Order: sequence, then C-alpha cells, then structure tokens
Amino acid sequence: GRDYRLVDLPGTYSLTANSPEEVIAREFILREQPDLVVAVVSAANLERSLYLVSELIMLPTPLIVALNMMDVAGHEGLRVEPQVLEAALGLPVVPMTATRPEGARDLLRAIDRALDGKCQFNPRLPAIRDDHRHVLEAVNAQVSGLVPEPYPADWVALKLLEGDGEVTRMMQEALPAERWES
Repeated sequence: GRDYRLVDLPGTYSLTANSPEEVIAREFILREQPDLVVAVVSAANLERSLYLVSELIMLPTPLIVALNMMDVAGHEGLRVEPQVLEAALGLPVVPMTATRPEGARDLLRAIDRALDGKCQFNPRLPAIRDDHRHVLEAVNAQVSGLVPEPYPADWVALKLLEGDGEVTRMMQEALPAERWES
C-alpha cells in the first residue's frame, strides 16, 4: 500500500572520485538528498564493502545496510553476525540472499520503519587515528564556512585529506587564494 521511488546507483566500493561510478553515486546522494540510502554490501567480501559504509555514514542521509550474499559467505566458511555488525555500526543491518530472495521482506520492513521514523539511526562515525586528528581539525578550520551546499564540511575535509581530486578542485574554486596556499 505504499509507493517508493527507487534509484539504483552504479555499484562502487567508495565515494572517492576515482571513477565515474563513484562520482555519480556520491553526487546523487548529496544533491538529490534521498529519504534513505540502502547500501547493498557483500557478506562474502565484507571488509571491502565496509569502506563504502564508513563513507556513507559521514553523509546526512539515513542509511540501512543490506547484507547480501549471506549464502556465499556461509559456503566460504565465513560467519557473519548481522546483529553484531548492526550494534557496531549503529544502523540497521538486514541479512539477505537476493538470488532466492531471502531477507527481501525484512529489508522492505526495515525501509518502512525507517521512512516512518520508527527506526533509530545512531551511526558510529569512523574513528580518525590520533596522529591524523590534528591535521583533520586544521583542514576543517581552513574550510569552515566556505564549503558549498550541499556538501558536509567534515566530509569535505576528510575527502581533501584523501586527495579526492573533484573535492580539491571544488574547494580551490571556493577558497580565496591566500587561504588555499596556507
């Protein structure tokens, strides 16, 4: 009894501007400001997928993690505990096997709860190493008040530290020359 507008973004493992897919995904999320993002990640390749989740957590859009390929992970001897991952991330994690479609109804229920405001989002932001924190704070101070909408300033600072070329160009255009050179 509910209609959804679903946008399937290109598959990516990151939101850093290294490929057109990454730029398309992040620009859509930031500019279109969807009500919810569902990150479909591989339970069989969780470490690689969690990098994308750590970047999505930094954005202002609510996030659900669809933990797909649970069957493949099991066949490979991997034991993935969705409840533990959910507690660690501070957001809903729904285990599924899309080829069957096991977990699809659970995912739809999680989406309904999120859109109805019945789901708590308490994302745990990625930790920044102590020896990098002061550099991130300095970059944040440099860009404070100069980050164009709709980009979050803390996310832009992190992308600058990563050497993201698109964000660097955007901020070079936004910052006065004397501030950029310092």
